[in-house]
Amino acid sequence: MSIEFLRVLAKHPAPATLTDPHDIDNLLVLRAAGLVAALTLKPDAGGREVGRFLALTPDGRSALGAPVDSFKRGVQAIPQLQQLQQ
Repeated sequence: MSIEFLRVLAKHPAPATLTDPHDIDNLLVLRAAGLVAALTLKPDAGGREVGRFLALTPDGRSALGAPVDSFKRGVQAIPQLQQLQQ
């Protein structure tokens, strides 16, 4: 898991689209660790895989040393993340 990549994602407005295969791999590692909400898409007709960073999770915020309370203000826009917190 790359905390540096997590820091990079935290500075970008979400959602963000990633197309570099190395970035997508890092995104998947962070997602597997529960630090980000993300998904990957592979277009039909053999297109290139795309990663979509949606948000930092509370654990992701904690890993960066950010207060989890600051995350809760942004959660209201994403109902699925509200469910994860409960």
